[in-house]
Amino acid sequence: MKLSAIEKWHLCINEKIVDSDALDESIKFYSPFVFKPIEGIEKVTQYLNAANSVIANDDFKYTEELVGDDTAFLSFETKVSDLYVNGIDFLTWNQDQKLTELRVFIRPFKGLTVVSEMMMKYL
Repeated sequence: MKLSAIEKWHLCINEKIVDSDALDESIKFYSPFVFKPIEGIEKVTQYLNAANSVIANDDFKYTEELVGDDTAFLSFETKVSDLYVNGIDFLTWNQDQKLTELRVFIRPFKGLTVVSEMMMKYL
């Protein structure tokens, strides 16, 4: 049975590693830290795995999901260095159930700063 894009994404989060097979070759990642999109499977996988190492800890959970035919908004919350952090993953995928675009929004600003500093250790 072929997994949906959302099911693949949840596996990546739960297993704390992004499977590059879940990504389309044209993938674009809009990071809250970088001004232009990160493009290509290799670079996007590197950034997403760094984020998983920092954000997808034992406190991480999705609190709400709005899923359409080829897009989804997933609201999350977690703790990073004792700071409450929340945000949204906005996913877009194609007919092959591969992600074509991912936008991440994180708040508050202090949480964003701490996440950024911790992710740099993995990049």
